[in-house]
Amino acid sequence: MFYIQSLILKPNKKIKDLSVLKNNVDDYFVPLNNTGELKNMKSQLDPNYLSGAIILKYGEQELLDVTMWDLIDQLWAYFLDLIEEAIETGESETYFPDQPLLLKMKSISNDMLLFEIDEKQKVLLPKLDFFETLLKNAKGFFETMISFLEENCDYDYELNKIDELQTKIKCV
Repeated sequence: MFYIQSLILKPNKKIKDLSVLKNNVDDYFVPLNNTGELKNMKSQLDPNYLSGAIILKYGEQELLDVTMWDLIDQLWAYFLDLIEEAIETGESETYFPDQPLLLKMKSISNDMLLFEIDEKQKVLLPKLDFFETLLKNAKGFFETMISFLEENCDYDYELNKIDELQTKIKCV
């Protein structure tokens, strides 16, 4: 039901027109699973300012796309905070790290979650599946970046938080 893909912005690629991004994704971004190209650009990546995008679809409905690119490692960490707060209080919200896009989560029932993007798009999602899919993909993102950036990054906090949240959602 869910499709999530992490993309890394190619080094020295400037995005000047959001309208051309969707039709030219490969010109600007490298999918996280393209290990060959990631290895080739490793020396050009700034681990302190890692730009990229998360594509998130529910069925055929696109929730996040490449026009919402940002600091991708921070955006994944923000998703972890959203999940944690939604579990603890029933709702959460945060802005993207570097742009004024608002993300909100609100528990509607034990099974359903209202996910809102920038007050323009609202969708009801199966809560457990959504959380599990986000956590699995966040873990994949952080583990992949550690394998590429090695000593240049430290995502232990995020990986520990993912483990804690995976335990918590089983109890929800």
